[in-house]
Amino acid sequence: MKEKMDKIDIYNDSAIILSNKTPKRIISWITILVIFLICFIIFSFVPFNIYKPYTGYIYIENGESFFASTLEYSDFPVIKNKKLYVEGKKYKYEIVKLENNNLVLKIDLDNNLKVNKNIIIINVLKERTTIFKILKSKIKKGFGL
Repeated sequence: MKEKMDKIDIYNDSAIILSNKTPKRIISWITILVIFLICFIIFSFVPFNIYKPYTGYIYIENGESFFASTLEYSDFPVIKNKKLYVEGKKYKYEIVKLENNNLVLKIDLDNNLKVNKNIIIINVLKERTTIFKILKSKIKKGFGL
């Protein structure tokens, strides 16, 4: 069989060359490379949200609800995107006081959450990023750049 393949003229016997199957190793490598390319594109261009949870309590003054919490140093700058979620629902708010690592927000909550001294967890949109950006920043930190 090997002698027959050596004597094939690629111009006159092109049907024989086309009928030969591509080896399975080549097909599997091409499939793996295509999957890695698709994953790289997804990681590079599909953004997702990063939320920061804050635990605090609700107190009510003059019929308005306020949220009070203590912040850590890593939380600064505070709430630059203006999106706040409680139990998956978006609420409007404004910063009333921010001093000595204490944060007070005025939030227009639903009536079922407006309970004095009610402890709740709010999620604040910190940033919108991609996995590729996160990996790039971690690599830069690893090299000290």
